[in-house]
Amino acid sequence: MIGAGAWGTAFSMQLAGRGHTVILWVYESELLRALEETRENNFYLPGFVLPEGIELTGDLQAAVDSSENIVVATPSFALRTTLTGVSPRLAGKKILVLTKGLEKETLFRMSQVIDDLLGGPTSTAVLSGPSFALEVARKAFTSVVVASAEKDLACYFQEMSHDERFRVYRSQDVAGVELGGALKNVMAIGAGIIEGLCLGSNTLAAYITRALAEIKRLGRKLGAREATFMGLSGMGDLILTCTGPLSRNRMFGIELAKGKDPGEVIASQKVVVEGFYTVDAAYRLSKTLGIEMPITEELYRIVHEGKDIGTSFDDIRRREIKEEDA
Repeated sequence: MIGAGAWGTAFSMQLAGRGHTVILWVYESELLRALEETRENNFYLPGFVLPEGIELTGDLQAAVDSSENIVVATPSFALRTTLTGVSPRLAGKKILVLTKGLEKETLFRMSQVIDDLLGGPTSTAVLSGPSFALEVARKAFTSVVVASAEKDLACYFQEMSHDERFRVYRSQDVAGVELGGALKNVMAIGAGIIEGLCLGSNTLAAYITRALAEIKRLGRKLGAREATFMGLSGMGDLILTCTGPLSRNRMFGIELAKGKDPGEVIASQKVVVEGFYTVDAAYRLSKTLGIEMPITEELYRIVHEGKDIGTSFDDIRRREIKEEDA
């Protein structure tokens, strides 16, 4: 397991609970020392003792060499830099990506970053869906989807992680699953702004519906299956991240609604707010492809250009009338 954030830790616990031995690579030396002493991730997932099936290391090369199964749970902005030094050692291994996002420089999805690092298509699967790490650690019932172009690989990781409390479906629509997982973080920022401004349930319902339409519009252009966006990695994750109190991206939006500076909010956070980084890439990707994504554009202008939130809402409301596109 590459990455000991909240999700990497919770998923390690899930795998260990299934009887697998997990070698968890920890980036921060201070966190590694704390984990070795207490077996509790007080940085990112406090309140849970790691099961005996989880071993700890700060040596990434040794961790990668130790298994044919590699699970990646780094922040999206750190995925390439983290894996660059060990990319030759990843060749031929089975890789499962938990990271959700788009790479800022290339606009690649996370599986495409790995393909690029390894010089071609790899045996890679991605996992996404409505899954707050804290609730997975608590063993609350959760359902996700694992996708790979190789059906056998999707089945492999499905069987590895599935149990009665963590239900795993499978798909071959990698692009759709990754886009849903990445874009929901962007859209949750807007949901948080709506919450912070007390604009009401009507507004939030309309917003989530139109946000989903935008995600589907981009997905169609990139060859994803429309049905994927009505499933766990699309609508399911979007609803959770836009409404759940544990959503970092929603909380970021709430802070913006208070008039706080986006950069200062991000700098004050110990945890990663993926939507902050992904909104930049998503906006530029929409422009590159000629896709109309007005919500994404306004969120980009609020977060990265300092546009006034009230003005942004006015611009959205005053858009010309049109036929609904589902």
